[in-house]
Amino acid sequence: MSSLKTTHRWAVAQQNPELEKELSAGLGIPRLVARIMVAHGIGSIKEGQLFLTPSLDRDWADPLIIPGMSVVADRVERAIRNHEHIAVFGDFDVDGITSTCLLTEALRTFGADVTPFIPHRFDEGYGLSRAALDRVNELARPQLIVTVDNGIAAKEEVSYLESLGIDLVVTDHHEPSDQVPQGVPLTDPKLEDEGPSRELAGAGVALKLVQVLGERLGKPSYWRSLIEVAALGTVSDMMPLTPENRALVAEGIQQMRVTARPGYIALAALAKADLSSITADGLSFSLIPRLNAAGRMADPKLALDLLLARNPIEASALAAELEEINCQRREIEAELTRDAMAKVEETYDGGRAIVVGGEGWHEGVKGIVASRLTNRYHVPALLFSIEDGIAHGSGRSVGKVNLFDAIERCSDLMIRRGGHAGAVGVTIEASKLDEFRRRLSAVLSELPAEDFEDTDEVAATVDLSELNIETIEQISRLEPFGQGNKVPLLAAEGVTMCDRAVVGKTGEHMRFVATDGAASVPAIMFRVPQIDRLINCDSAVDLVFEAVAEHWQGRVKPKLMVKDVLVRDSTLPSVDDPACELRRGVQPADSGLRLESRKRETLAQLSYT
Repeated sequence: MSSLKTTHRWAVAQQNPELEKELSAGLGIPRLVARIMVAHGIGSIKEGQLFLTPSLDRDWADPLIIPGMSVVADRVERAIRNHEHIAVFGDFDVDGITSTCLLTEALRTFGADVTPFIPHRFDEGYGLSRAALDRVNELARPQLIVTVDNGIAAKEEVSYLESLGIDLVVTDHHEPSDQVPQGVPLTDPKLEDEGPSRELAGAGVALKLVQVLGERLGKPSYWRSLIEVAALGTVSDMMPLTPENRALVAEGIQQMRVTARPGYIALAALAKADLSSITADGLSFSLIPRLNAAGRMADPKLALDLLLARNPIEASALAAELEEINCQRREIEAELTRDAMAKVEETYDGGRAIVVGGEGWHEGVKGIVASRLTNRYHVPALLFSIEDGIAHGSGRSVGKVNLFDAIERCSDLMIRRGGHAGAVGVTIEASKLDEFRRRLSAVLSELPAEDFEDTDEVAATVDLSELNIETIEQISRLEPFGQGNKVPLLAAEGVTMCDRAVVGKTGEHMRFVATDGAASVPAIMFRVPQIDRLINCDSAVDLVFEAVAEHWQGRVKPKLMVKDVLVRDSTLPSVDDPACELRRGVQPADSGLRLESRKRETLAQLSYT
């Protein structure tokens, strides 16, 4: 019996052969591509045409439908016309850095006097902390602060800014709580439950503001020159590819492929990424982790300066510095992962939440390590760095669990919190961590077990004979890939793994040829669980994989990038077996072995991102 049909790890999307045939004929696409589109919910030729042709002209909504946008634009326009000094106050992740970059460039183009500012993660923390406000006031003496990608939870800071004689305008995209600032202009698409712009990243909201200001100040098309910056922020924040975000990212990727921005060019060169063929998915393993490294490990201004750079020599020097910092980040991340895993083994009682902390744990990589804990234990995990009795934590969720809602029910324990369903930030007294662990676990215990299941989707089952080069390359028509439109994973049932071989310096990867009796396709799987047993597997298996076109030495051929092997022989555990520490051969986000190009996959090109 097919293991694919019995596993809880994978859900095969519902198929509709008649609709598949209709889409294939009506859109002029291979049947497999049509099958994937059916899996993504495309129900007609018209819907398929819209999906295949993302368009800002068609899909970009009026900025003024975002709550508060008009009032925010009024105040910023007045500051520009009155020559007030403006500070753009961002965040230290890539969404915050790109938001700061594009709004700074725009305001300068509109004639404003602008100082961009991003707080230090370690000394000042997230958002409008007093330490950060004191530094920006000393640095720039602004009359107006405009936040990007933060500020929706800055209720307590408004009075302090008033005491400094500084006005505040908030632009954000995070979920509002009871800490929404009062009496100041603010805009956030999540202030309403619905709307086409609700899933914009911080950079998307900032771009909307630029669009409104440009229309008022005689530069109505200027915002389009900043689309590649907003797209980078949108991809980095893993925002759902709604029609609006999909159009933004699609056009942004096209801009990046011909960009003249020295920062993009210099960083791509060090990452060995070909900008002329870059994809949204490829950004997550090239530019984004390196830009994130600045905020995680050092001064995020380094990444901001790189994006703002106009001199290629300056950009090259900044990119080299970022590359060195990213290497340090990998080393520290590995060390913290070991320490955190050890602490979890000491404290975790099998409950619905992991809450661990340690003195001196590095602030910059907490979120990455929290993700690793979540992936291993399949419950939400929060990792805290403790200093002077205060614990600053990052949390990551799992399955369908809304972690933001869960921590809100423990808000009386906290000094500060923020975030969204999948990721949160929490500041709490270290002495309350144990109580917080118990309370959070109790809250999460009210949820059904299925909410904690990470079930990924297989877009379509295929015969190996369908995987020819033309069909595989046609799959790229479904780009950009991201949240809500992930790189399609396919499955082949009842295949045999021939010519199996262990490869790689660490001996944890496996190369083989997949055959179903009618066709054969080369395959590779990274970080194979129980590789010593799987390498000797002669029985039929079900494979879950991404199909790529491998270019090497002037030749191109299909290849399977295998994510899971489900063994039909009960004497051999499948990768889905809960006894396996790693359930699939998928690299952790922002780290690990990866091929330099999605479409030029080969062992000779293995590198670390």
